[in-house]
Amino acid sequence: MRIRATGFAAAVAALALCGGAQAQTFEETLAMAYRGNPALQAERARLRAVDEGVVQARAGGLPSVSAQGSVSATHTDNSAGSSDTSSQSYSLSASQPLYQGGRITASVDQAGANVMAARESLRGVEQTVLFGAAQAFMDVTRDSAVVEIRRNNVEVLLRQLEAARDRFEVGEITRTDVAQAEARLSGARAQLSAALSQLAASRANYERVVGQAPATLGPQPGLPPIPQSLDDAVEVALNRNPQFRAAGYAEEAARHSIRVAESALRPQVSLGGSASHGRDSAFGGGGSERYTASAQVSMPIFTGGLNRSRVRAAVHGADQARQQVNETRRQVTESVTAAWNAVLASNSVIESSRQAVRANEIALDGVEQEAFVGLRTTLDVLNAEQELLESRLSLVSAERDYFIAGMRLLQAMGRLEAAEMGLDVEVYDPGAYARERATGGWLPWN
Repeated sequence: MRIRATGFAAAVAALALCGGAQAQTFEETLAMAYRGNPALQAERARLRAVDEGVVQARAGGLPSVSAQGSVSATHTDNSAGSSDTSSQSYSLSASQPLYQGGRITASVDQAGANVMAARESLRGVEQTVLFGAAQAFMDVTRDSAVVEIRRNNVEVLLRQLEAARDRFEVGEITRTDVAQAEARLSGARAQLSAALSQLAASRANYERVVGQAPATLGPQPGLPPIPQSLDDAVEVALNRNPQFRAAGYAEEAARHSIRVAESALRPQVSLGGSASHGRDSAFGGGGSERYTASAQVSMPIFTGGLNRSRVRAAVHGADQARQQVNETRRQVTESVTAAWNAVLASNSVIESSRQAVRANEIALDGVEQEAFVGLRTTLDVLNAEQELLESRLSLVSAERDYFIAGMRLLQAMGRLEAAEMGLDVEVYDPGAYARERATGGWLPWN
């Protein structure tokens, strides 16, 4: 009796038939993660908070105005009788910094660099989320195919056991052959249970990243175009990788922090003015008005070394940021190199696995024919079936690993973005909030 297992292509076809036209595509999975992933939403909120730093830095150079008012009433009882008095006072004061030692300009520049670093961090989180969604999609696809292959293997081994028992009844094989078939079937059932458990874990991870449980997933998509050489990939990464770009803006912000610290060593000049009006009924209800204008100059003479220490600390912080840029450059180069070689290696594994599947199919066919005429044992057939099963499972994993390696390469290059991937979403504009604030979305007294 000749019993054959279906291949990987048949397993994938079975999955596609279950989903039909309702299969959820790879692009839809990424789009759902882009719209609703909480980590990405949180990073966008953090960017908006960092944007406010520019407003706060500019506010230090703008005039400030404050108003105060008070109204009081007093009732007095004594031996001479009782009396009621009231008083009112109002005041308005304003101040305008003229020179702060360069602190305002340096603070604005530092805040701007922090905003750019936060935008790059947002790009990094976006790419991490999209990569996680891609990985979740491929894990569910792989594990679903593995379950189908192992379920099919259980059915094949079950029929193999039934055939072995029939042949044992007529004396063609021994009890040992039947026991070997039973052992293989038990092992296959255990492996199917493990595959179902792994699929459940992958589906739970998919729901965590994407926001909803996976429906029947569509076929594996093709990889977007990638550079033709490793050098080209590294060059793109050093221009677009968000971690590397964020490190560069962090270094810029650290350099501006030196200017902020140095401003404390210089004089500060400001103008001030106030106007007040008071009225007291105890003095016949007459009022008084006062107007004051002042100019203030302050110059630090001795601060116990505090300001100089802050400057030195800022210099060391800038040096640290510069070294972190160098470290990030090496990390990016390493990531691109590793991903590039993983793409090449997994592609080779795919070709080898396909050849192994074809060879094992031929080998199993030959072993079954030889077993039919008594030249092979049941164990030989079981071993050939197991080798074909392993090669099919290797092909499933290799195809998943190849695609994930390509996605990781795109992420390391800074190209795994919603706009770059052509997702059907409204792409978040990181500068929209800042532009709204600058064009009338805020009031000067806020």
